[in-house]
Amino acid sequence: MAPVTRVLLTLGIALLLCQQSPAQESLDPAFDPPFRTSDAGGRRIRWNGTIGMVIINGKLYQQFGLRPDVPLGKWGVGLDLTLRVDEEGNLKEDEWDEPEDAIEKIYYIRYGAPGDPLYLRVGALDNVTIGYGIIMHRYANTIQYPEIKRVGAYVEGEYGKGGLLSFQGMTNNFREFDQPGVVAGRLAIRPPIKFSPVFGATIGMDGNQYAGLQDSDNDGVPNRLDLFGDIDDRQRVQDIENLLTPEEIAQLIEWGNLPDIYRIKRLGDYRDRTDEVVLTGIDAGIPVAKAKNFSLWGYAQAAQAHDYGWGWAFPGARSVIGPVEIGLEYRRYEKEFIGDYFDYSYELERAQVVGDSTYQTKESGLNGLGKAEGIYGDLTLSLTDIGYVYAWALDMHGPNYPSGKTFYGEAAATPPQNLSRLRKIAGYFYQPNKPEFFEKLSDGTIYGGKFFVALAPNVNLVYDHRVTYANGETYRTVRIETMVSF
Repeated sequence: MAPVTRVLLTLGIALLLCQQSPAQESLDPAFDPPFRTSDAGGRRIRWNGTIGMVIINGKLYQQFGLRPDVPLGKWGVGLDLTLRVDEEGNLKEDEWDEPEDAIEKIYYIRYGAPGDPLYLRVGALDNVTIGYGIIMHRYANTIQYPEIKRVGAYVEGEYGKGGLLSFQGMTNNFREFDQPGVVAGRLAIRPPIKFSPVFGATIGMDGNQYAGLQDSDNDGVPNRLDLFGDIDDRQRVQDIENLLTPEEIAQLIEWGNLPDIYRIKRLGDYRDRTDEVVLTGIDAGIPVAKAKNFSLWGYAQAAQAHDYGWGWAFPGARSVIGPVEIGLEYRRYEKEFIGDYFDYSYELERAQVVGDSTYQTKESGLNGLGKAEGIYGDLTLSLTDIGYVYAWALDMHGPNYPSGKTFYGEAAATPPQNLSRLRKIAGYFYQPNKPEFFEKLSDGTIYGGKFFVALAPNVNLVYDHRVTYANGETYRTVRIETMVSF
């Protein structure tokens, strides 16, 4: 795609028109943002103050933070002003050493609320579905928080009586905006007639999948293979080769006194690579029935992965019956296609290092993939004062489609305050594209849980434990802190 086309596409995302798919509040895998319900409005500044500890990738930090929500009419700002100090008393400087870090202290900026004629959120994106989801389904840019902070944007709205035109648009990270990173949007039109069908078009793209590789010292060597910490590995290898003979280097490597520096030479510099992926889709939906505490919606959708294959879903149906929402659809994928491409774990799958010298993108997994068919379904039970349960599963199978089973589940419970000091308990589990449901924990699997225990009025003890499997590694984040609301 030409640079001019990329710029036009990026700028055009905010103008794309679409229909908002049914919303479901997700369980934030990082921490509850300041007063999640503040999206509904409010007139005074509200604060969360925290003090506690967090374990990030096996290292213990003491953390001190303020998380205010500042309402400004229909606007609002949520901040994450957190200092982390290691066991030696050193500040975690990589969160404060660049001017761009100031942007990452914004957990969100919002305008309006979901369902308003215009709703905007900038910052943390916990649950983004574009249209009916065959291209982007429950994408989250918070999947590696707080290790990695991304500031993205989501916008939705409608124009005309009854929503004749509606739109959604998103971008994952302003730091990647020039590439242009992950961007997606949808436009839809509803003719002005009773029980009118809705017709939509969607586009989603990743301008450079290699931007998903994590490289703290920006030396072209991803963190997982970095040999010399914050020092430029390639320059250090050059210095060693200038100082020692090949025989001396080989001997030191054999004795274990020097890491295998030749691995760096075998591994290409990912900064020299760019690889984009683009998907486009169309859909149509129609309201079948609507009454008090009941609605039924039917739909169909199809998508094409450019330079690869395509897939479709029909029939699809979604129904709300009181506190229960159910979705079900039949799917068929032709060769070299994956549905829900930009999903919950996409930021983990964009690009990975295989072995010690090969890069692999999610797009490359489409090569040679066979046909598949199967069923998607989801279930939501929402009890306002008690909690909720949400789960969805996708079961695809075919003769050359080895990994077609995905499951996501989350639940939260809020016990009556007069019975217990336990204010909230929540948990989640996600495992994408596996040969079997609930198989051994492997790349892409994420699970965790949280407990909120009341110590006093407006004072809670929070325990948050998350485990992420990515790129052959296991990452654990444990947060234990006292949260004061005032």
